[in-house]
Amino acid sequence: MAANLAEEIKQAEENSKRIIQEAKVEAARLVAEARSEAEKRIKEAKQELHQLFRQEVSKAEAEAEKRADAIKAEGKRETETFVQARKDRVGEVSSWLVEEVTAKYGLS
Repeated sequence: MAANLAEEIKQAEENSKRIIQEAKVEAARLVAEARSEAEKRIKEAKQELHQLFRQEVSKAEAEAEKRADAIKAEGKRETETFVQARKDRVGEVSSWLVEEVTAKYGLS
């Protein structure tokens, strides 16, 4: 009976070692799987954020372009108004300029 009990204890220890070894292998597999999934999710998140960033930059560039066009249009209007307001003085100023140059340097 003692031999039989010793044999049962020995088998129980071997089963325990085998179960522990299988558990370690399974745990390593689960950890590797979890790491792989985490890396995949991180990569997907980075790609999604990069795409979102590019979309936001494109929106900002489009808005800036609209604002620049509006500013240019306003500048053109102001320039045209300025030119039209002083257009009648061109003849007067050019006559004065001719007189000044002629007086200083003569007609030759």
